[in-house]
Amino acid sequence: MGGEDIGQGNDPGRPADVHFGEYGLAGKPLKIKPMAKDSLCSSAPGVINLQKGNLGIMRVLFVIADLYFSEPLGAMVLSGVCRNAGHRTKLAILEKQDIANLLGDFSPDVIAYSAMTPDEHLFIKADATVRRWALHNNRRVLRIMGGAHPTYFPDVLRKMNLDAICAGDGENAIVRVIDAFAQGKPLEGIPNIITPTQPNFIKEVVEDMDAVPYADRDLIYDAAPEMLDHGIRSFLTQKGCPYKCTYCFNHAYNRMFKGDGRKIMRRRSVDDLITEIKDVAQRYPVARFVRFADDVFVVNKEDEWLEEFAERYPKEVGLPFYCLIRCNALTENVARLLQKAGCKSIGMSIEAGSERVRNDIMKRNMPDAMMKKAFELARQYRINAWGNSILAAPGTTFADDMESFYFARSLNAACPTFSIFAPFPGTDLTKQAVKLGLLDENFDFSAVSCWDYSVLRGYTQKERIMQTNLAYLGQLFCKLPNFAQPLLKVLLPLPITRLYKVIGALAMSYLLGTKVFPGAQPRGLLALLRAIKTALKYMTTINKERETGTSQMRTPAVGLASPDY
Repeated sequence: MGGEDIGQGNDPGRPADVHFGEYGLAGKPLKIKPMAKDSLCSSAPGVINLQKGNLGIMRVLFVIADLYFSEPLGAMVLSGVCRNAGHRTKLAILEKQDIANLLGDFSPDVIAYSAMTPDEHLFIKADATVRRWALHNNRRVLRIMGGAHPTYFPDVLRKMNLDAICAGDGENAIVRVIDAFAQGKPLEGIPNIITPTQPNFIKEVVEDMDAVPYADRDLIYDAAPEMLDHGIRSFLTQKGCPYKCTYCFNHAYNRMFKGDGRKIMRRRSVDDLITEIKDVAQRYPVARFVRFADDVFVVNKEDEWLEEFAERYPKEVGLPFYCLIRCNALTENVARLLQKAGCKSIGMSIEAGSERVRNDIMKRNMPDAMMKKAFELARQYRINAWGNSILAAPGTTFADDMESFYFARSLNAACPTFSIFAPFPGTDLTKQAVKLGLLDENFDFSAVSCWDYSVLRGYTQKERIMQTNLAYLGQLFCKLPNFAQPLLKVLLPLPITRLYKVIGALAMSYLLGTKVFPGAQPRGLLALLRAIKTALKYMTTINKERETGTSQMRTPAVGLASPDY
């Protein structure tokens, strides 16, 4: 609940005058971790408030749309919170499981939807099944939704006739909601909770990340045991992003929650982080690679936290890791510390080859020289850089897209990728697209994808085809020698995008497996074939098929309670 980068291509202290009434539980702060024997609670600002289940054990069914290769940390963390409070949890994956069967087997009291905008149709369909089941069995079931979608589309509360939605962090909210429901009390007054009778919510962010329970890994591995085949394990070191990239949700989230002493940037202690990683490595020994899912792993060039991490992590954990960083933060000292710590790969977005597009339109504030220096440093310190570029952004031409390709090729990134601009509500770049007349104000955001033809006006059909073909062929041609480059111009106009999607999916799978997450790929032929099939499915489903099937675009997450990071 509560709503990376994944950009397109990757919260604290409540107001002093907030009174929680029956939801503010007295007690002293306690560091709480999964399956603790006792859990006390605190009403101190920014401190996790948990209560051991003296109100009775409730069954909570978390529901996500689909699952690819990343663990859904949002639902997993909230499951850890619920289990610490004495409740039982289970996960439903709509594209992989029959929710009707899960309802019958688990008999939940609470349905917690973790949703993103392109997946709304899946949740509407699933919710109809939930309501029929509850009516048939004469069960009162609480239905609540969190994630990026309800955070920026609160109208989903009315549209689906839900009991409540959660905006922002859900770690405190979910237990308060469950306790209120168990006692038959109203949900109004619980921070970050919006109900039909309380559209204006009290804002809260969770400041003390060390008090947040570890992610409940059993939730995902029980529902999708094949995930154990993958050697990647995901963790968060901090929440928040101080930057204002116009295509991303973070600036909208910051506007929504800033003020009244609430911190946007919060970080776990090195000790707490390493303790969790060691616990996961011990309990799930197939862990071979760590993925830090923060929007940004390093913000400040002088970073005492990173100094401590670089000293302790290789000695106490020793697993290779991947993280996200911006070019402006990758100084030589930071690169040295990352290498010392065991960093093997980074996500360092390019976004555009033109400084005008990158800085004026996307507000990245990075000159070409800075970009080139950062990618040189990555190579110098033997850190493989994954650099994505966004094509077909508002206010750009196909010539700008080709400039992005040539610039990305010149940077010699270990894994260069390209995606199509996908507009999402609440972002400045989407608002700009509407202002320029490139997008209708009432645009249906459920139909967007970063892997298909641009939904913006202003491009000819030929240009749309070439943009999409470039998104799939660009990665391969960045790696081909100079003499092969003229072939790209011949291939781009051809209307055989489906074939190019397969080529692009295979190229991306290869580079991700060998450069970004080397050694983490599933072991065994059958497991590897399943992974390749999943990658092909992720990148080759077209928009028309998505409207009744799987969603290919993952909304940038907000807070810990998003479906994925």
